[in-house]
Amino acid sequence: MKRFKVMASVAVAVAATAAIFTVAAPAQASSDYSHAQYQLTFSLNCNNPSAPCQQVFGLGGIWGWIALAPDGTGNAQVTDCGHTVGGGGPGGAGAGHIAFDLTWIVISSPGGPPSPITPLDPNGQYIVFTDPTSVALGLPPMPATYGHYSVSFMGAKGQETIAP
Repeated sequence: MKRFKVMASVAVAVAATAAIFTVAAPAQASSDYSHAQYQLTFSLNCNNPSAPCQQVFGLGGIWGWIALAPDGTGNAQVTDCGHTVGGGGPGGAGAGHIAFDLTWIVISSPGGPPSPITPLDPNGQYIVFTDPTSVALGLPPMPATYGHYSVSFMGAKGQETIAP
């Protein structure tokens, strides 16, 4: 009788565990980006106080991850950090983060990148962000061909990875 109770307890535990994973799996699948057409990572850093980039967007950097769905929508996580020369004053430095939904399209630009801060795509195809938040943040177009890219702009150095 004791063996029957142990076996029944194990069966109930296995069934309960299976039920939890069956119910939880769809929620996890709907919130991940395994369906993304593109996953982008990027960074741009201006670390030299005498470089021209310091006059354009200041010392510091911007880093991010973007997942783009085939329907022209996506999600972005972007972090920035600013530094001051000589210590600055109150509010002169700091970090921030923004998470937002976005929209995007792919354009053809066979004559070269549509922005001086965009690396050259070997196929002349570029991802352009069309939503108000991306435009306000100044997110530049990015290559649409999968790969790893480097960019140098007015003394700033950047990296972009475009992956499926």
